[in-house]
Amino acid sequence: MDIAKLRHIFSTRIRGLREGKMNQGEFADSVGVSRGAMSYYEQESRTPDIGVLRAICVKYNISADYLLGIIPDPNHSVADVCHETGLSPEAVKKLNLITRLVDAGELHSHEHLMDIFDAEFMDALRITPFTSLPEVLSILLQHEEGLSLLSLLGAIILGAEVDTGGNEICIHIKSAAKNFEIALPVEDITPALWVNIQNHADNLKKKLQAEK
Repeated sequence: MDIAKLRHIFSTRIRGLREGKMNQGEFADSVGVSRGAMSYYEQESRTPDIGVLRAICVKYNISADYLLGIIPDPNHSVADVCHETGLSPEAVKKLNLITRLVDAGELHSHEHLMDIFDAEFMDALRITPFTSLPEVLSILLQHEEGLSLLSLLGAIILGAEVDTGGNEICIHIKSAAKNFEIALPVEDITPALWVNIQNHADNLKKKLQAEK
């Protein structure tokens, strides 16, 4: 990573750390750095030394790996899941929130939800319809019919290119592997898309019932 990019990441992340809470001068004072130096860091014109980096990490209990752009989220657990799965930090946090909602058990009111989640109340409220999502993802990823459903969903969400150059019309959808092409016959995708999705879902339900 070149110095300009490193300075940009550091600047962006320290601004994100302080914005809405304190101004640049107050942030500099809180970590024992001169206001002039902090201004240079945020303007991306200087690189902080190791002492400045340590002072920020200790004061705000944040990882140097995050400030230096090595991990995508201040929370190492979130960053580890991102690294292993390729999910974004926001997606991982939402899955974690869903898991906590499930673990919370029966909720009797908005007030009850607020007591449990406090500052995360609004996020928890918005995501309450999706509390079965981790179970759904597990089912989809471990069964062939589920993978077919995900392929169809990917074609819908991510878009697809239509190829009419061969003997049959094909839909090309985004692949997890770079430069690797996935082509599905158009009859599997477009004329009766909902019917195809429903058929895969029905087959998956039958398999799950048989496994019980």
